[in-house]
Amino acid sequence: MTAIDVLKEQIARTDNTFVRAGETWTGKCLICNGRLSFDVRSGFGANVEHIVPRVEGGGDDLHNVGLTHPRCNSEKGRHWDNPKARPQRHDPARYAALVQGFLDRRKTRWRDEPPRTVRRPTPERAWESYTTES
Repeated sequence: MTAIDVLKEQIARTDNTFVRAGETWTGKCLICNGRLSFDVRSGFGANVEHIVPRVEGGGDDLHNVGLTHPRCNSEKGRHWDNPKARPQRHDPARYAALVQGFLDRRKTRWRDEPPRTVRRPTPERAWESYTTES
């Protein structure tokens, strides 16, 4: 798995619209709210959306990223985030409201990441830890 695939997995685990069935996560696009599913192994089917774009100081913090359809992500990037073609950015209040809306949506969908599976010690390991602690 690539780093971006790991990030997609983390985002899905912290977004309450997503459920995992086998090797597929299914939930909602952060931008259009439409049905979205992606393959766990390849990540195919979803893009990572940086709500506050990296060029504007946004990072990979899980509160600043969401999963989107590739087309939705592309449209936001091309029409809103692109520094060379930002007719909508002439109205900074409108852009700020758009970004804040996505941040709010991500916040309302937030789910604490389920704990990782913890393996219980085997009887042999339990005995080893008991004898080494004494």
